[in-house]
This record gives sequence, C-alpha cells and structure tokens, in this order.
Amino acid sequence: MEKENERLTRTVLAGKPADRPWEGCINSVVYRVPRGVPVELPEFIAEHIRRTEAEREQAERRAEQYSKAASRLMRD
Repeated sequence: MEKENERLTRTVLAGKPADRPWEGCINSVVYRVPRGVPVELPEFIAEHIRRTEAEREQAERRAEQYSKAASRLMRD
C-alpha cells in the first residue's frame, strides 16, 4: 500500500522559470521548487504550497486595501 507522503502529483507553480522558486523546509528537508515548469511533488508538499501561496496572495490584497484606505485618510 502506498503511503500518503509517497504519492506524487504533477504541478506547475505560477510564474516564470526566471522567477524566484518556492522554498520551504518541512521536517528538516529543504524544498526548492521552480516556477513555471512542470514538476512532480509529493501530494502533501503540493497542498502545502497551494495553501501558503493562497495565504500570501490574500495578505498582499489586504495590505493593498489597507494602503489605499490609509492614503484616503491622509488626504482628508
């Protein structure tokens, strides 16, 4: 029977190959995943990357909204 951390999934991270790769350390193993090219990753790593990328994008949107609100307050 195949263990969960042995199942691989094919994925392509957003971006171009020249962009900075996704990097993370999980259980003392450092992963460096290039962007814009197909790679095979353990499913748990691919899911972790999806979650962290979604959190990063949400934080960027929120920071932009706060910045716009602060700009409006400074003008008034």
